[in-house]
Amino acid sequence: MNKFYILSLMSLLTAANPAFAEDPFGIDSDDDLFASESSSSTQAPAENKAALVSSFLSNRIPEASAKNINKAEKVFCYTVDYAAAGYEGYTIHNLALKGSCGELSPAGRSLIKNSVFENNSLYSNSKDNCNISPKIILRYINGADYTDVLFSSPCQSLTFFHDSDIITINAAPGAAIIDQIVKAYSGLSEPYQSPALLGQMVANGQALNQRDKEVLRKMAPSEAPIKKWNTQQPAHQPAPAQNKQPARSGWNKLRQ
Repeated sequence: MNKFYILSLMSLLTAANPAFAEDPFGIDSDDDLFASESSSSTQAPAENKAALVSSFLSNRIPEASAKNINKAEKVFCYTVDYAAAGYEGYTIHNLALKGSCGELSPAGRSLIKNSVFENNSLYSNSKDNCNISPKIILRYINGADYTDVLFSSPCQSLTFFHDSDIITINAAPGAAIIDQIVKAYSGLSEPYQSPALLGQMVANGQALNQRDKEVLRKMAPSEAPIKKWNTQQPAHQPAPAQNKQPARSGWNKLRQ
């Protein structure tokens, strides 16, 4: 990860809020904002158990969207743009999928959490006379469900996609923060390679090693992917009496 952009963003937040000066994000300066291939990033960070979105957002986006952000097990980053006429490549929400900017590490999630989702001062109720300029999408995956968050710069805004719900929030007051985040992540985009095309996606997870078993074991019962369904057998009910029918001969005979 290019630390220049991240340090610039942290300096910007410190200037806006002196409380960030001592411990801006609670992460080490050497932490990468992307999950390494060897890191164990399957389990959501501990802070995701608590409410993660600001009061401004929680009053405007669907509860399901906030839940996916709060409890995300993975967060993927994509670079996007408007699809040109005749575009036949991959799309996401009818936008051209230009590339992948990786998987966010816990440090990257913390940066977005503190600077964007928990920051009421980032947003405005007013309407701006501008057109959304799509740059990056962060996909917050919670089980089989997900919420996509589109970052626009310029015309700084966040658009939340979940099922048929599309909510756009004006983020003009936080323009400098949005611009830095977009610049940092989109600058590291690589060509998108479809995992499905490469056979790297599965419909249902399996514990393949001891670490996987530990992740599933530590999950709260209410969050466990396998439920203990009611196995109680119903009381024996006598079979309903069947009316005696006269015998019929042959196949499909309607006449008695």
